Formats: sequence, structure tokens, C-alpha cells
Amino acid sequence: MAEAQTSTTTTTTTTSTTSTTTSNPLFDKFTEEEKKKVEELKTHLPDILKGADVQNYTLWGVELNKDSNDRRLEVILIKFLKARNFEIDQAKEMLIKSIKWRIEFKTGEILSETFPASIFGKVGFFHKHDKENRPVTYNLYGGLDNNQVFGELERFIRWRVQLMEKGIQLLDFVNVDQMIQVHDYNLVAYANYDSTVKNASKNVTQVLQENYPEFLAAKFFVNVPWWGDLMFKFVSMFLSEQTKKKFIVTSAGGVKDSMLNLIPEENLPTIYGGKSVIPELEEKSEGDKPKVDEPEPKNDKPTE
Repeated sequence: MAEAQTSTTTTTTTTSTTSTTTSNPLFDKFTEEEKKKVEELKTHLPDILKGADVQNYTLWGVELNKDSNDRRLEVILIKFLKARNFEIDQAKEMLIKSIKWRIEFKTGEILSETFPASIFGKVGFFHKHDKENRPVTYNLYGGLDNNQVFGELERFIRWRVQLMEKGIQLLDFVNVDQMIQVHDYNLVAYANYDSTVKNASKNVTQVLQENYPEFLAAKFFVNVPWWGDLMFKFVSMFLSEQTKKKFIVTSAGGVKDSMLNLIPEENLPTIYGGKSVIPELEEKSEGDKPKVDEPEPKNDKPTE
């Protein structure tokens, strides 16, 4: 979602009907202590803007204004507080750095950028919602040309940030402020997890951790290969404990059941045993499709 700085005004889908919202179900769920912390951080917004060298700033369609009555602002601010264990000074510093990064990275222009569909079209895309109306993004890593996808690091990072910003456009910060992610490693061989992939993963993970706090509700890992532990150990070095607690690693025979805990069957893609057809994926050859769970024998123990 585009943002505005200094005197620039940017109109987005999020700002049209809720810019003066005073009632907000997400805010209403805050504890009294959380409300106090958010209010305290809110009073520091002038210093935060000064620290970021801007007079004013609109983040994800919400103006960073200490006098605002828009409760979406509190919903955004608490994300930075949670990411820094409610330490005010640390949350301030995180927000300052994030605003500076967004200006330097030109995130306000990223939604208008185009990336080759032949390269990135199936690497990451959104498809419907979970049971709490949170958008679901699918990342399919099998059968990729690593050099094409990850070789140009800056391009890959910009594509991944654009995907994140597209997801945020689907959030209203009133009823929904998080997303679900599905990472599918079907047909990913150990040899594919090379230095190019590791470098891209490291850089993207750091960007998302530092600038998109608390947007992840849950992340499914499906069709994880035998060497998956090595991958998790590497990626975990750059992740917070809060993020790692949201990981759901599915067992070989439990993909469908695990995903149905959060995603309605009518919204779950057929390739995972659901009823929602994604034409682009259905067109893939049978050998390239992600695995679909076979029914477990009746005398087997249920998968945890």
C-alpha cells in the first residue's frame, strides 16, 4: 500500500471509509496495559517523524498523527511494540528505521512495478481467505530456476516486498490485520538449496522482520523434504521467537487436516485436498503438482 510523506496525499483502498474510525474491534481486544503502551508510543510520533526526517507520514493508508482518532493507528503501532516486547524506546527506533527504509526503498512506488509472470507467477500468490477472513498466500518452491528467481537479489527482494504490500492492501486494520502463509517444498531437492537461495532467504527474512512486524498469523510448511531441519536452522537465525512460534510443520499424511484447522475446505486449493480450483496450478503436469495426502489406514494412529 502506498504511503505519503511531507505534503503528499495518497489515496488507497484502505483509507476510503475508515479514515475517521473511532470504533475498532481489533483495538477493543487490547488489554488495558496494551492500550497504555500504545498511547505512550503514540505521543512519541512527532519525535519519530523527526527522527525519520519527515514532517508527516502515512503508513499503510493510516496517517502517523498523535492527535488522530483513527483506531487503525493503534492497531499498526502495537505491531511495532509487540516486535520489541513493548519496550517504547526500541519500538520507536524500529519505526524510525522502517520509515527511513521505506523512503529509500521507494515502497510507495512498488505496487506499480511489474515482474515477469513466467518467473514469479507461481512462486507467490494470494488465494482466498482463512476462517477469520485473513488472506492466504501460497509460495511454491518446487521446480524453480534458482538463478532466474533468486539470482538478481534486488529484483527478488522488490518482488517479495510487493507481494507483502499487496497482502496488506487486503487488510483493513479494523477486523483483519494479519495473513496466513503456506510454503510448499514439493520437488525441492537438497541441491536446490544452494548459496543463491540462502542469500536471498537471509536478506528477505531480515527485510520482513525489520519492517513488517506481526503481520503473520501462521505459516504452514508442507511437503518438507528430509533435509528440512537444515533449512529451518538456517532461516531461524534471522527470525524472532514470536515468529517461530507461528510455524506449523505438517506431517506427511496430515497436510489437509492441518490446513483445514484454519482454512475452510471451500477455500483450500484442490492440490491440498480442498475444493477450490486454481487453474494455473491445475495446468501443471501431475509430476509437478504438490502432493495430495492419501487417506490414512483406519488402524493407524491419528496424526498429531
